[in-house]
Amino acid sequence: MERADLDQWRGREVARLLALVETQRRYYQEIVASIPVGLLVLSSDLSILLANTAARKIFGLRSGGTSRRLDNILPASLLDRIEDVLNTGVQQTGVMVENGRDSRRLRVGIQAIRNWDEEAAQEALLTVEDLTGMAPPEIVAVPIPMAAPVEPPADEPLPAISAQQLVDNADAITWAVELPSMNFVFASPQAEKLLGFAPEHWTSHASFWLDRVCNCDRDRVAKTYERAIETGAALACEFQAIKANGGRVWLREYARLLPASDGAADGSPRYMIGVAVDVTERRMLEDQLVQSERVEAVSRLASRMAHDLNNMLMILTGYSEELLTGLPAGSTLRADVQEILAATDRMSGFTTQLLSFGRRQPGNAIEVDLESALARFGPRLNALLGTHLGLELHGSGEANRVRADIAQLEQVMVAIVERARQAMHAGEKILVETSRLDVDEDLRRPNAPMQPGSYAVISIMAPGQPMDAEAKAALFECSLPGKEPWDDVAATLSRGYGIVRQWGGDISVSNGPRSATVFRVFLPRLESAAGQGAESVIATEPPSAAPEPPAPLATILVVEDEAGIRALVRKILRRQGYEVLEAANGQDALALCREHGQRVELLITDVLMPQMGGRELVERLQTQGHDMNVLYVSGYTDDATVYSGDLPTGTAFLQKPFTLGSLLDKVKEVLAK
Repeated sequence: MERADLDQWRGREVARLLALVETQRRYYQEIVASIPVGLLVLSSDLSILLANTAARKIFGLRSGGTSRRLDNILPASLLDRIEDVLNTGVQQTGVMVENGRDSRRLRVGIQAIRNWDEEAAQEALLTVEDLTGMAPPEIVAVPIPMAAPVEPPADEPLPAISAQQLVDNADAITWAVELPSMNFVFASPQAEKLLGFAPEHWTSHASFWLDRVCNCDRDRVAKTYERAIETGAALACEFQAIKANGGRVWLREYARLLPASDGAADGSPRYMIGVAVDVTERRMLEDQLVQSERVEAVSRLASRMAHDLNNMLMILTGYSEELLTGLPAGSTLRADVQEILAATDRMSGFTTQLLSFGRRQPGNAIEVDLESALARFGPRLNALLGTHLGLELHGSGEANRVRADIAQLEQVMVAIVERARQAMHAGEKILVETSRLDVDEDLRRPNAPMQPGSYAVISIMAPGQPMDAEAKAALFECSLPGKEPWDDVAATLSRGYGIVRQWGGDISVSNGPRSATVFRVFLPRLESAAGQGAESVIATEPPSAAPEPPAPLATILVVEDEAGIRALVRKILRRQGYEVLEAANGQDALALCREHGQRVELLITDVLMPQMGGRELVERLQTQGHDMNVLYVSGYTDDATVYSGDLPTGTAFLQKPFTLGSLLDKVKEVLAK
């Protein structure tokens, strides 16, 4: 600016400009001081430069004073994270710590910001949420040694530019609304980053305060704020917000009334201020946990039903075979008995589906390169979609190596694409992308589907009608195929969910932008050794030749809690010349072995029995010195080694319901070992 231009400025105008700057400074200072989330600005040597009222309250600091150092307040583990952020510039969110003295839980976000005076210098901005009294995920406590309060220098006002910098760089939306109209008068720049609407849009649209809230949450949010304004209490609530692109994001909002010297005539406040934090990832993982627990409950129910149903089918099948054997060749009753056997065979198919939904499959996963595997699936997925629908595959460019079974992973992908295809229209495309997700320690729970660690994510986004919460929750609960193709796809998808869970991953479904449905498959990432192949091949030995029949006579102990099955097996074995001992449970079997003088060559026991299962019974008999071959039978077991055949020598497994012929063949096979 030229000197001639400077001469045009009058003293009154300069004073007016300075007053405007001072008003702006106080405006930002008041917002920062009243934000209910703790805000700290740290220098590179971890000295506290700025601390708002909430931060001072959380850490027991007195007002004013900037000479305290953070290493006197927080543990070394958090200091290491701050140093890492200052060195790399990569922000960290959701860092959980706990104060061991008063059991206060804190969630800390760390972000690097530039020093206003020296652009090359870095400072750290910390946002601290006090979660005490909430119901957070189970966390590992990290003690915070709280220093005794000391008398700091007199209270000093926050520098104007530092207050604005604090608001502009916080990883949250800071806003203010005018009362009682609830019109936004201020929104920080993060508003555009999180929702896609510029701050000017927030302040220029009178109804945007409620327009940003999804219809499903709008009434609840409005009533929550009405109660808070009436009572004057601070509030915290979570809701789904609408993004500019049509998508949704979960926000957790903290708000409070802002006392003002120029309030209304009746003394009521004129403004309310708030902070909105993006909690979408946390909500997604919590929803997955709820979904996991719900599917697990259905899985246990399906498994128990399969076990009981197989016992009844065993009785029907066995005695029907007995009747058929005893009827003369020309009897008209033979056709009736054969119909009974055919019906039991169809029912056995249903129990097989129940078991595949509920049981743990043997671990046959290998290390694979995810990008290569998806490229291999491409032709089949394109063929499934046909010529009127499209498919796009986009890799992340990262080395995403996971442990999975390629054939089963392909079945999962086919089931998801088929489910999405049935709701699509000609010309639409399915987008498949890969990415990476790191789950923090604060999400640890004993039964959580995803434990802390690094996951490769397959995102399948497909146009279609959005699903409500109940539809999404029930999506993986179909245990039996139905008559319609849709039902068969649902059953396949449910089995795929169980398979991915056994690999240590998870599957989620959510509503994406523009009514799209987004499936996400999470698989634990592996750090493979250099030079290791993408896939490994497990060689299997050819089946051994059928053993020679054993001696015609042997002593067999049958332990079965179902009396009908026990009587049927006893009858068949005695007819073949075996001596049969029987017991209804494990305790009776132990007592019988102690009293019986002869050696027992074979134990036939159900795996799942009340009080004592088959595995425990075998271990107890071995400790008592009984050495015998074992044949496990069951309609259900969650022991993967039983189904995979990984059993000790002299041990075998027979799945219920079995035919009488298969029982005799298996008995001969085990006795011959």
